[in-house]
Amino acid sequence: MSEERTITARERLHIHLREARRTTDSPIVEAQLDAALDAWCDLPPTPLRECPVCGKVGLPERIRNHECTQSLRQEYR
Repeated sequence: MSEERTITARERLHIHLREARRTTDSPIVEAQLDAALDAWCDLPPTPLRECPVCGKVGLPERIRNHECTQSLRQEYR
């Protein structure tokens, strides 16, 4: 099984917001991105899920994409 780290949607959003904030020249856009980053920080943590087949626990995106060896895993998607 591969231990390659899958980036979550939440992590992707944070990366894009930070990069947009870093590269903007507009003070209005900068203020909006600062507010978006503050809102991102206030989000509740993503609840962990368990694979109903093998019992592995993790973030939903990672459980959906993990290499479960059981054939029943397709029903979880």
